[in-house]
Amino acid sequence: MDYTRQLAQFAAQLQYSDLPPAVIEKAKEIALHAWGVQLAGSTLPWSKAVYWYVRDQGGVPQSTVVNYGLKTSAVNAAFANGTFGHGFEMDDNHAATSTKGGCVIVPAILAVGEQQLSTGKEFILAMVVAYEVMTRIALSVNPALSRRGHHPTGACGPFGAGTAVGKLLRFDERTMLHTMSIAAGHSAGIQEAPATGRGNLKRIFGGMAGSNGIRSALLARNGLTGPDSMLEGERGFCRAFGDDTANLAALTAGLGKEWQILGVHYKVYAQDGYIQPMTEALERLVKRHSFSPENIAEIRAGTNRHAHDHIIGVIREPKDLTSAQFSANFSLALFLVKGGAGFQEYTEENLVDPRIIDLSRKIRTEVDEEIEQEWQRTKPRGARVTVRLTSGETYTECVHMLRAMTAEDVNEKSRRLAAVAVGPEQCERLVTTARNLDAVRDVSSLVPLLTR
Repeated sequence: MDYTRQLAQFAAQLQYSDLPPAVIEKAKEIALHAWGVQLAGSTLPWSKAVYWYVRDQGGVPQSTVVNYGLKTSAVNAAFANGTFGHGFEMDDNHAATSTKGGCVIVPAILAVGEQQLSTGKEFILAMVVAYEVMTRIALSVNPALSRRGHHPTGACGPFGAGTAVGKLLRFDERTMLHTMSIAAGHSAGIQEAPATGRGNLKRIFGGMAGSNGIRSALLARNGLTGPDSMLEGERGFCRAFGDDTANLAALTAGLGKEWQILGVHYKVYAQDGYIQPMTEALERLVKRHSFSPENIAEIRAGTNRHAHDHIIGVIREPKDLTSAQFSANFSLALFLVKGGAGFQEYTEENLVDPRIIDLSRKIRTEVDEEIEQEWQRTKPRGARVTVRLTSGETYTECVHMLRAMTAEDVNEKSRRLAAVAVGPEQCERLVTTARNLDAVRDVSSLVPLLTR
């Protein structure tokens, strides 16, 4: 079947009036969340390195880098803002595929929408199109994509950003198809970066995907073309990234009726998604039983085999913040000792805190067969944590699914993160404006809310 053409047709033809109210509200919420994460992330050392790089590149002053206010090309602005958004493990996540759209799609739309003077409704429509295309492509190659060492956001993000920009530029079906085909050639991101925790390369994967998507759309607009069968072809994306297990039917199943954007959730803690349910389980146990770190003899944290063998069970003694956020035993010890595992807790000082290090050595990760079976069926992020105290008392908590943030939870998280870079009044205006994004007449009017 001509899946590439069908997805391109959907992306080109979808109208704002086709969107259910829940989908519209979700898109607005994702944008708000993404901007809060970007503002906080913009202050981090690796984000500053990217900012300096973009600043030194110069370029036509088309689009704005958040916080700093620098005007640069749309491609470079999306690279910087996407890096900010993916820079501290606080971004949104599509549970079934581990793709993060807020650090890819939102920066791309803002960069081009600012140029085009797009409306808030056009922004929302482009977001929905992008999330549907990106996540469905990710579903078709999951889990082989990650197993083979590709990073889901880096690999699938260019499709989302490219189709979002194509929607803003009102591409017809053929130009949208070529955008998607060119985006396939821009897929990147290798799992060795998060799996080892060495260096901070992983931080730029969101920015890479967003800027690559914009580049794909602009090349298609200028006449560059690609194969009509780029997704389903024998040597196309799905077989190249998903091998013989690629599920091509996932590309269009329920298209326009089942909205993948509604499967997006937000991280409660600043850590890898597979560690999140472990931390939540510990949080429940601490509230229920009130034990202190000093009274802990041992903690066993169970997860699925993929997470244990390839991601969060690999790094035992992290040496930098990236590796700390992908180390389950360190992250759980951090939470217990500091009472949190967010933006404020993952610091260089806490990396060498002897209380955290000592406790982390008492924590073991393991494969939990029930969690593994659940993951094989529906890919939920679950975990089982057992705490044994020095008194001999043992407590166990199982989290089968990450808890969902309420609308006010997201508002508060966004305020808290944005406040790292801008003042409280500006934070409040950002929340109000984003929640009413459909009423915005000109996307460029958002820029003062996102810069100092």
